[in-house]
Amino acid sequence: MGYEVPKRTTSTLSTTAGEQKQEKEQQQQHLYHHENPKKRAAVLVLLFEKQDGIIRVLLTKRSADMNSHAGQVAFPGGKLDEEDGGDDIECALREAEEEIGLNRDHVKVLTVLPPIVSAGFISVRPVVCTVTDAENFSKMDWLRNQPAEVERTFSVRLDAFLRDDERHTFNDHAWKNAPCPIRVHSFRVDEEEMVERNDGGKSRTSVCWGLTAAVLIETAKIVYDKEPEFERDCVQGGASIWDLVSNKDATGVELRPGVSKM
Repeated sequence: MGYEVPKRTTSTLSTTAGEQKQEKEQQQQHLYHHENPKKRAAVLVLLFEKQDGIIRVLLTKRSADMNSHAGQVAFPGGKLDEEDGGDDIECALREAEEEIGLNRDHVKVLTVLPPIVSAGFISVRPVVCTVTDAENFSKMDWLRNQPAEVERTFSVRLDAFLRDDERHTFNDHAWKNAPCPIRVHSFRVDEEEMVERNDGGKSRTSVCWGLTAAVLIETAKIVYDKEPEFERDCVQGGASIWDLVSNKDATGVELRPGVSKM
């Protein structure tokens, strides 16, 4: 089972070394309105291809024993620690290594998407990367799920998050202390094992929703240079989840300065 560097992804998302340096410096300085530095997190959005040319994204199912988001589908990631030095990329790479054993030498960071606020009022930076060392990555001898945090690791097709079919649903609702509703998407996706099984085990499906789904919709839009087949945001009286920021005391959310309801 071979893995390859996704050429479309690299050409679409890659930045020059100088731009990456500038972007990193901006990250250190650019805290959004009212953002609490102690309520920041980063997640790793790892994209790769197999020999069939289909772009996939690595996801995990969180342990049922976790204090928050137990049993949910998520990216590797977590809150910034002091050792990260305020660096979102360092946080995402460190968390991925701790949670699933991912060797940072196997991947290349392409870009960091704008912050997105979780339902727990955490400001999350999605760090998008791709596989560089395809040969060693595909051996999967690095993969070790941290049982306290991760039940399993798998991949799904990225283009699934642009389709409007029976596997896609949504609802519009307002979070606690929110100024308006947002659209929350949910996708039922087919899991693909990171390591091939020879036990004839049944295929699995999972539900990917909320912040994780929102990040994957945005990533797919960029990679495929294509709008989703559905309305991403509330059509009237709502806002995009990307336009919400945590309020000053981190007890709710508000619209980012300069943004109005739809």
